[in-house]
Amino acid sequence: MPDYLVVLQGAWIVRKVKSVQDAMNIAVAEAGKRLSPDLDFVEIDVGDTECPRCHEPLKSVFMVAGTALVGLIFEMKVFNAQSEEHAARIAKYEIGKRLQRVPLEVIEVRRI
Repeated sequence: MPDYLVVLQGAWIVRKVKSVQDAMNIAVAEAGKRLSPDLDFVEIDVGDTECPRCHEPLKSVFMVAGTALVGLIFEMKVFNAQSEEHAARIAKYEIGKRLQRVPLEVIEVRRI
């Protein structure tokens, strides 16, 4: 059975924050705490969004009135999955049960 790298995107809300950089740092740290210790191997980063005008990549953070919505990227290796769809279901289940009420979407599944 092959191994896969599954990339998920999640929406994380950070309240009472003063800057975009603080929001990104807090979101990554909070997600890491909720995945730890069982899923320490999951890579967490802030995602990028393309600017509609200049097409340059921008960090996926939207901040209004001290509240930020941060788009996080989760990368997880899934071993011995039956297919790409099976690997995606495994990753979404394992991450999702630790990050309850965080919407997750599969971005990419790649065979490794």
